[in-house]
Amino acid sequence: MLAEKRRSKIFEIVNNQSSISIEELLEIFEVSRMTLWRDLQYLENEGLIRRVHGGAMRIDKLNDKEEEFEKRRQNNYKQKHEIAKFVANNYINDSDIIFLDGGSTVIEIIPYLKKKKNVTLLTNGLYTLLSASKFISDINVIGSGGILRKSSFTFVGVKAEKFFTDYKVNTTFISGTGFTIEDGVMDPHPLEMQVKKIMCDNAEKIVVLMDSSKFKKRSLLTLISIDQIDVLITDNGISLDFLDSLKKKGLDVEVVDF
Repeated sequence: MLAEKRRSKIFEIVNNQSSISIEELLEIFEVSRMTLWRDLQYLENEGLIRRVHGGAMRIDKLNDKEEEFEKRRQNNYKQKHEIAKFVANNYINDSDIIFLDGGSTVIEIIPYLKKKKNVTLLTNGLYTLLSASKFISDINVIGSGGILRKSSFTFVGVKAEKFFTDYKVNTTFISGTGFTIEDGVMDPHPLEMQVKKIMCDNAEKIVVLMDSSKFKKRSLLTLISIDQIDVLITDNGISLDFLDSLKKKGLDVEVVDF
């Protein structure tokens, strides 16, 4: 099959089913993995698809399940607030250096950091930076820079990735849009996920903040699996069956009552 025809077929498949893995493409086309990656790169350069880890996806599906940040921040606000308060009081110590993602739960940690001494936070979240700026006399704040995404108000891209690669921290605090036992913490956007992965790789401990509404919900990509999480903090809306299943997997789970 000629390259032009094969690329046209790949685009048609991605457009019809929204995404495809490189392994699926290898089963369809009798060419090498490298040839397929070149095909995907060509299609991405033409603005037809978006390459992601392990395959490709239709561009207009990238943000379908994302909400504007302020709307997301108000969803289950009480749960997020209590989870963040518990985390700040129990998992952040004086002089800690921490990564905070730009999520709507993690941002609620910040007001409680003024009670700590000499904490340094590094983040790619624009709203996280704005919130931290109110306590600049109490907290050391470092922002990543990069390409600003409108839907999440987070910085992504090469500059943001390089920023987090250069630092080593005590703890990374992250969240996601979905969480299942099989897939772990999930996120809908590849560029966002890549930054968070680097945050996790460069931390001594990974603490996940997840309100119970996100359990048993899938998103596009797995950020980290259950066995990579040191502690999961959630609220008492979690079902006993799901909590039991997580603990059987060896996951350390803290349930915040409110």
